Amino acid sequence: MNAGLAIRPGRRVPASGAALPPPASGPLGRYQVLLMAAVLAAMFTNLPIYLYVLDASLLPKFMYFGIALLIFPLLLVHYRDLGNYLASPFALWAILLLALNLIHLAGHSGLLELGGVQLIDTQGEARRSMISTRAQYIVFALLLGFVAYTCTSRSYLWALVPVAILLPCAVMLDFVSPGLLYPLETSGAVFGRAGAMFINPNLAGEAILLSFLLACAVTGAAWRVPLLLLAGAGALATFSRATILAWMLVLLILVSKKTLPKSAMIATAVALAIVLVYLGSFETYLHSRQEFDGASSNILARLNFFSSYSFDDDSSEERAGVILAGWELFLQNPIFGAGAGATFFWSHRGSTHNQLLLLATEYGLLGIFLWAWLLQMLLKGLFFEDKGLQYAMAFLFAFMSLFTHQMFDSSSYWLASFAIVSSRQGASGGRRHAKPIYRYTRQEMLT
Repeated sequence: MNAGLAIRPGRRVPASGAALPPPASGPLGRYQVLLMAAVLAAMFTNLPIYLYVLDASLLPKFMYFGIALLIFPLLLVHYRDLGNYLASPFALWAILLLALNLIHLAGHSGLLELGGVQLIDTQGEARRSMISTRAQYIVFALLLGFVAYTCTSRSYLWALVPVAILLPCAVMLDFVSPGLLYPLETSGAVFGRAGAMFINPNLAGEAILLSFLLACAVTGAAWRVPLLLLAGAGALATFSRATILAWMLVLLILVSKKTLPKSAMIATAVALAIVLVYLGSFETYLHSRQEFDGASSNILARLNFFSSYSFDDDSSEERAGVILAGWELFLQNPIFGAGAGATFFWSHRGSTHNQLLLLATEYGLLGIFLWAWLLQMLLKGLFFEDKGLQYAMAFLFAFMSLFTHQMFDSSSYWLASFAIVSSRQGASGGRRHAKPIYRYTRQEMLT
């Protein structure tokens, strides 16, 4: 300690000499950390929707409204920070997206006029409901972002360490024992591909990768390689090509930025070699499982992609069709877009399967701006002390945007990740949180 630095007994100062907020302490600080931990655990295990699948009386909105009530006291306690938060990049981004949806919501009355008589427009009502639900997700992300913005500790991320372990294990269990975690006829389930509590395997794969990155923020280097391999095993059980490719590319980013040791590449290569050795046995295993009859061909076609690089399965053809339809719809109205929900209520079975294209199609050029702005926030953010994790999170958003359209709708874990990782920005981009490195007095070290 510098002899010329006078420190009062019991006081902490940052090593850089800059003023820092104290770590979360006391009942309020513990409440804030525990609340964030519980919310993240619920979001990254899909608990609101999973409980609804098990019991239709447990509507997801009950849990979201309950969380909002628990956050409300923090709004009162930290009211002085509210103005600064609403002027922060993420809050402005979320408010703009919310405003767009509310404008489009106001433009759909849900009524049709036929022969001077007003009738209920069933499709219009469904579209209003979808836009309203999306707006509620955005409000939830705003509230969660405020808690992250005012929280001076990241210890709540420890809640994602068991999630990063249990979620891949649950996915593999779902593959080995279909029907154990949810009824096989559940809407959104893809027979033969595991989704665990997320039901949909693509959503489960995304949550596995996000929980892995966020867990790495609080775990030591010794834990990261096992967590990476476990995430890869879970990703393989979903048979989501986008998730598997993203996992491989995230590995390259983290190794190149020295977030993971080079031995991670060796461990991954060994694991993949073992998978390839037993691939023939795996095909025999699939054909021997009567419950996979009819799904095995789709699974094998997905695995063959990594050797043939061909997109000749039904899923790929469907995605190509909706991407072309979305692009044509964007060209019809490139400035203002076709309106919120337009790609959910058209002649095609699914939406665009592409978040960037969905934003462009529904909101026009402003939608493209929203996507680019969020990417910039993730790249420039200061949430992770390790820049490799920050870049990996930004990459994951950009890459998976090409394969999913649900980041701002039913996938609350995406919005939760954006709210958290964007909560700390540079001096020109909102509130800046310095690294919590303190020098302690001799008295504090002894106590």
